[in-house]
Amino acid sequence: MNWARTVRFDRAIDDAKQRKIAASLPAGASLKFGPAHAAAKRTYGLVQGPASLEPSEVEPAFSNARWYDEPIIALAIEPTPADALPAIENALAGAGGASGILDCAAIAGLVVVEFQPARTVPSLILNLVDVELRRFHGYRKVTLLNPLPAEVTAQIAAAGLQAAEIAPDRILETLLEQSSVE
Repeated sequence: MNWARTVRFDRAIDDAKQRKIAASLPAGASLKFGPAHAAAKRTYGLVQGPASLEPSEVEPAFSNARWYDEPIIALAIEPTPADALPAIENALAGAGGASGILDCAAIAGLVVVEFQPARTVPSLILNLVDVELRRFHGYRKVTLLNPLPAEVTAQIAAAGLQAAEIAPDRILETLLEQSSVE
C-alpha cells in the first residue's frame, strides 16, 4: 500500500456494518477496523490504497465518519483514580498541550486522545499523563483504539527500542502480507 488514512465513526460499528463499509470501497482500497471499546463510543479504521488510487476517490465512502488526511494514533487512557481525569485532559488539550494533538475528550471515565505521530511521539503523550498521575499517586490503563500502518508501527518501535534500523521492510508481518502468505 502506498497511502494510509484514519477514519473515525462516533459510534460502535458492528461486524456486519464493517463488512458492508469495506465492500463499498473502490477496488484496490482496503479497510481494517480497530478493536471495539465500549466506553470510548468510537470506532476507528485504517484505510489504505495504492498510488494508482487517489485517497479522494475513497473518502466519499466515509460520509458518516471523520476522515483524517494521514494516519493518526487514538488512545483511550483510563486513569486510576478517576479524580485525575480533568487534570490529564487539561495537560493534553489545554494551553500547554502538545502541538500534534487533534482531539482530546473525557468520555465515560476515559480520556480519548487523537494525535499525529509525525508531530508528537507517543512517549510524550504518555509522559504527560504520567506526570499528572504522580500528583494523584495513580496509574493508567492505555488502549490503542485504531490500527496503524506498518510505517507508524516501525517508527514507534525504532524510537522505543532506540534501533534506527527498524523499518517497515523489516517487519515480518508486512513482508508476509506483501507476498500474499496467510
